[in-house]
Amino acid sequence: MRVKELIEKLQAFDPELMVVRPGYEGGMTEVQYATKTLLALNVHEEWYYGEHDQVDDTNEWPKHEHAQAVELS
Repeated sequence: MRVKELIEKLQAFDPELMVVRPGYEGGMTEVQYATKTLLALNVHEEWYYGEHDQVDDTNEWPKHEHAQAVELS
């Protein structure tokens, strides 16, 4: 999903609604941050990992394509 698509979808909702995400082991957690991050794309094949990963000082993923993204947390 792209930011443009997310904005279009969110416009259908009451702007006073909470924004939540699944908790680590259950329940729901309110989203508190929206931050820009750099991702390495398609680095994981295991079902229990998300397919992309953050690029940082310990994992630069030089053999993978990179992309900017918005992370909600």
